[in-house]
Amino acid sequence: MAIVVILIAAWFLRSVIAYFLVAALINFIAAPLMAGMEKNVKWGKTPLPRWVYALGIIIFLLTSVFGLLRLIIPPLLEQADRISNISNEDLKSSFGAPLSDLQHYLGTWGIDGQLFSAEKLKQDFMRWVQSTDIHNAVEGVLSGVSIAGGWIFSVLFITFFFLKEKFLLYRLIHTLTPDNVEPRMQKVLRAIQDLLGKYFRSVLLQILVFGSYIFIGLSIVGEPYALTIAVFCGLINLISYIGPALGLSFALLFSIGGHIGADFYTSIMPHLMEVATVFIVAILLDNLVSYPLIFSNSLEVHPLELFFVVLAGFQMAGLGGMIVAAPVYTMLRIIAKEFFQGFDVIRSITRGV
Repeated sequence: MAIVVILIAAWFLRSVIAYFLVAALINFIAAPLMAGMEKNVKWGKTPLPRWVYALGIIIFLLTSVFGLLRLIIPPLLEQADRISNISNEDLKSSFGAPLSDLQHYLGTWGIDGQLFSAEKLKQDFMRWVQSTDIHNAVEGVLSGVSIAGGWIFSVLFITFFFLKEKFLLYRLIHTLTPDNVEPRMQKVLRAIQDLLGKYFRSVLLQILVFGSYIFIGLSIVGEPYALTIAVFCGLINLISYIGPALGLSFALLFSIGGHIGADFYTSIMPHLMEVATVFIVAILLDNLVSYPLIFSNSLEVHPLELFFVVLAGFQMAGLGGMIVAAPVYTMLRIIAKEFFQGFDVIRSITRGV
């Protein structure tokens, strides 16, 4: 009965629990940084109060988030403005020839190719822009930004106190843990801190390395938005399997938007092929070189197992769920190994933990 009550309470308080879990993850990641700051950043020979170090980490995190947004959002707005002001002449110059070829090809199959004419596409696009759907989309974006802002504030507020008071997180967990399982819970917490700390530091390094691959490659082929695309693709690469495809789609759309008005066959298509080649090379380098080196000490999870975990994360929490699916699954595996090792299925999925 008590378990049922706890599960019901956890369901109704799931948002608060999510804040707590994300803050705990950040605390595990930042713990080595806090220790390094206490050791090396001092006022003379005297260490500063822990709240100063904690505040410094929070400011660094906020600065990083807003810096990344600053790199991504203005170019997005620029592209949106450019697309909304496309003239019929530019549209025909870029897509008139391929659309004409498409119409001819469809005509050979008895399909009305006028559905894909430049004029028809322009009319459909402008009708969509002027419809109420675009207003709903804007409201949705503003609502998402508001929710994200609330999430960031809540998580960082909790994280600040976790960092400021060294053992606060452990005391909270100790309070909620029955005495008879306390030693096992301490073992779990040590394992989580060690493994997740290594995992997230590896993830941050992989973001930097993969983004560098993209930035260098796109700079070589003359992509004007190389930095914006590299930042986005480095971050979206956190999503296993789907991330690289989303990054490539983003890069291709950006490249098309930046070349509207140019001839498709002589300018746009060759550049798109160059961008696609950059991504293929970057993905191969990431999968064959950097990923094995960076994650050599990470937990081994079967690719199919990880794929279903990512899908489950998307089903439960959308894009954010896909990003945190792997670390949350790692935490659950550690807990399951310690407390439910008597089950065959648990022994199977926690092998190597």
